[in-house]
Amino acid sequence: MVKKTGATHSRSESRRKEIILAALACFTEQGINETSITDIRRRSKASVGSIYHHFGNKEQLARAVYIEGIRDYQAGLVDVLERHEDAREGVFAIIRYHLEWAKQNPEWTRFLFQKRHADFMSSTEKQFKEMNVDFARRIAAWFQKHVRAGALKRLPPDLYPCILLGPCQEFLHHYLATHTVTSLDTAAREFGQAAWCALSAGSDREAR
Repeated sequence: MVKKTGATHSRSESRRKEIILAALACFTEQGINETSITDIRRRSKASVGSIYHHFGNKEQLARAVYIEGIRDYQAGLVDVLERHEDAREGVFAIIRYHLEWAKQNPEWTRFLFQKRHADFMSSTEKQFKEMNVDFARRIAAWFQKHVRAGALKRLPPDLYPCILLGPCQEFLHHYLATHTVTSLDTAAREFGQAAWCALSAGSDREAR
């Protein structure tokens, strides 16, 4: 009998994702220190053996929750951006995606904001670097294409994310604390326009 390795792998990945989402919910509600493996087992309906098989211990699971959030965010952003050929539409799409991902994933967003420098993250730098290489390459390729075409300003690479997402990050901190009155749609539109004014090569020509 031939083993269905693809189906087995798919089930394993599905179970792994279920455990991660259950852990995220438990960590959000109770805190990481107060959450037990038993809590995660109940929430995920996985066995204790399955949890330990995938993650080893709670610290490794907390790291996996963080990494999975980053991976999900990055994959979605690259997909959205590479579907936009127009520079202006792409800039607006980045900001809409960033805010919409936070709206759809508030627990993950809080976790990513709060736990980047937690003790359990100390061994993740190599993994982060590996994850970011392809992500940064694909994002940079999109920007470089539009810089060469004369649609976007040529700036030091580290300035693009600051201009694009700096205001969004500040807004999200207040949004997640329910201290905002502006809708995410309005924020996306206004931040998009501000970013386009800052990044558009045409804005330089108009200012001369």
